Amino acid sequence: MLVKPGYKTSELLVTVLTGVGSWLAEWQGSLAPKWAALATTISAGCYAISRAITKHGAAAKAPV
Repeated sequence: MLVKPGYKTSELLVTVLTGVGSWLAEWQGSLAPKWAALATTISAGCYAISRAITKHGAAAKAPV
C-alpha cells in the first residue's frame, strides 16, 4: 500500500487553512491570541496523529 506524501494530503490542507484562519481571526481582533494558538496547536496535533495512523496502517499491510 502506497502512502501519499504529506504535502499531497487533504489533512495538510485543513491544517494549513486552520492555521491561516485562526491567525486572520486573531489579527482582526475577533479571536483572542490564546484561542488562536490553541486552535492551531490542536489542528497540528490532529494532523500528526492522522499521519501516524496512516503510516502505521500502511506498514502493517505491507508485503513481507
